[in-house]
Amino acid sequence: MSAFASLKVRLPAITVGLALVSATAMGGLSWHFARSGLVEGAQNRLELAADARKIGIELVAERAAGDLATTAANPQVGGNFADLVEALDPAKADFAQIVQAYTSSARPEDRLAAEATGTMYGRRHGKVQEVARKLVERRGYADLIFVSEDGRLVYTTTKGADFAHALSERAFAETGLARLVQRLKAGEADATLFEDFAPYPAEAGPSAFLGRSIARRANVAMGTGQAAERVGFVVMRVTPALFDRTLSDRGGLGDTGQVVAVGADGRLRSNAPLGGGATAGTEAAGFGLTPALLGTGHAFGYAAGDGERMAATAKVSVMGAPWTLVATQSDDEILGAVATLTRALALAALGVLAATALLGLLFARSIVRPLGALTRALDALARRETLADVPGAGRTDEIGGIARAVVTIRDISLEDAARQLETNAAARMREESDRRALLADLADGFERSVGRIVETVSQAASGLNHASDSMISAVAGTARRSGTVAATAHETAGNVDAVAAAAEELGATVEEIGRQVEQAADMSRNAVDEASRTAETMRRLSAAAARIGDVVGIVSQIAGQTNLLALNATIEAARAGEAGRGFAVVAAEVKSLAEQTARATTEIGQQVEAIQAATGEAAGAIQGIVSRIEGMSQVTGSIAAAVEEQGVTTQEIVRNMGQASAGTGAMTQDIAAVARSADEAGTSAGQVQQASADLARQSESLRAEVDGFLATVRAA
Repeated sequence: MSAFASLKVRLPAITVGLALVSATAMGGLSWHFARSGLVEGAQNRLELAADARKIGIELVAERAAGDLATTAANPQVGGNFADLVEALDPAKADFAQIVQAYTSSARPEDRLAAEATGTMYGRRHGKVQEVARKLVERRGYADLIFVSEDGRLVYTTTKGADFAHALSERAFAETGLARLVQRLKAGEADATLFEDFAPYPAEAGPSAFLGRSIARRANVAMGTGQAAERVGFVVMRVTPALFDRTLSDRGGLGDTGQVVAVGADGRLRSNAPLGGGATAGTEAAGFGLTPALLGTGHAFGYAAGDGERMAATAKVSVMGAPWTLVATQSDDEILGAVATLTRALALAALGVLAATALLGLLFARSIVRPLGALTRALDALARRETLADVPGAGRTDEIGGIARAVVTIRDISLEDAARQLETNAAARMREESDRRALLADLADGFERSVGRIVETVSQAASGLNHASDSMISAVAGTARRSGTVAATAHETAGNVDAVAAAAEELGATVEEIGRQVEQAADMSRNAVDEASRTAETMRRLSAAAARIGDVVGIVSQIAGQTNLLALNATIEAARAGEAGRGFAVVAAEVKSLAEQTARATTEIGQQVEAIQAATGEAAGAIQGIVSRIEGMSQVTGSIAAAVEEQGVTTQEIVRNMGQASAGTGAMTQDIAAVARSADEAGTSAGQVQQASADLARQSESLRAEVDGFLATVRAA
């Protein structure tokens, strides 16, 4: 049983637990409400600070716009503006000298000396400079700039790096001043426009610009009136320091609070009063102020570089440029009182918890100790021990009632125990008599039933012994016959394998004969083809010999005619006498040649006749050979067909013998398995015989044990 199951542990634990829950709940609620109140108060304070700075920024912007309007309307400015534009002309010879005079030295006395040179620009500059200088120094503006209609900076109060330059130059073409001048050209003549902070070459940090047009009166017609003519623009350049004076007021923001301005492009428009690298022109998101947070419109918390901070925002329009004022303060400073309150609440909760625990322990002991005594008394009653006194019976509370109930239980238990003793003695006597009668009946019934069973088992064991003897004899005969059959099957399998091998050899022989016969048939067919071609050749030879004979006949006729012609020529030469002697010689030669030709043609004819006769005989012989070869080819084809059929039959015999061999092998295996089974059956029969003998012996032992058991029961 666990320790927590005891009341002396559970009661104090529950009391302390309830105290702990109560203290925790009250402390947690107090801390929560205190923290919520501090957070809400800080949010309201930050919102008020942002709204107050918003009013200050608007006043600064309105004052700057008013100062610009006043400057533009000043007679000194309006009256000298056109002359300044005309005098500081890059096309004039003294342009570089004038610029050098005003930019070579920053000392006022040097510039006064330049104004005393007597030049047109110096005289006009002296009148304007006093007005502009007082305005810039008194109000804290960065510079006052005069821009001509064609975009030249003809006057600046500070004579910085932008003096005498043109806005068309690459360094100034994309600046806020250039954009402002373009807007002024396109806007109304009396409008004051503002260009928000952006980098400017003449200033290390960003600059913003306010501008107005400058006009002068010009005669429209002599003596009829005057019309306004724009001659340029007056521009006031301001730096973040103008607004820093307003935003640097940290009243009501504690040690870590400050207010910064953020433009529509997400960059700071002011320098953070507490520094930390938050300078004008840097990305506000780098300090945790993302556009998403700034656009919420309500107080929010964010992670800054120096830890968690709380912020509230206020939207302000600086002459049309949308800014967001952000009042921030560290969470540690805002919630500093919460930490003090947390410590106080924790100490109070510990004090309450300790007092409650002490009271719980005392209360638990006042209950647990009497209950422990009652528990021990009840344990004694349960063990049937004699209980003289019950603790707490004299108490007047619930524990006393429980103690008195235990006394009543004790008395009733004693009375019941006495009655139970008497009842138990009588019951034991009746049970003893009934037990003896029951044992006698059981012994008789057991003897009848178990005796029959033992006799039946003995008879069955004897029969099983005889059956096992018969089975052993039968199994032995089966094993002998299986051995004989297995030997015969093994011999038959050997014979079948030999026949199968012989059949395979016969098949191979028949196949080889088939290949030889097929080769002989191919040779016969080739011989027939060759003999046919030879016969055809002999026929062509005979025809050629016949044609030669015809030619020889023709030549013979020609020789005869030549001989007659030679004879006629000889006769004619003889008639001619001496004149035909040469002709006679030629005729004699021709006659001689004709006779030789006749003899040669006669011999050729005889040879051709002999060739024709031999050719005819050879053609007849070849034709006979062709006939015999064709007959032999037919016989060879018949033999090849018969050999092929014999090969198919032989393959069938080989396949059947293979199947017979496989069947014989399977039969041999089956017979061997039968023999092994017979041996196993013999072994099993022997085991059955041994078991039957054991059963007979056990049945005799059982009979003896039953007789002894019955004797013991009847004697009990």
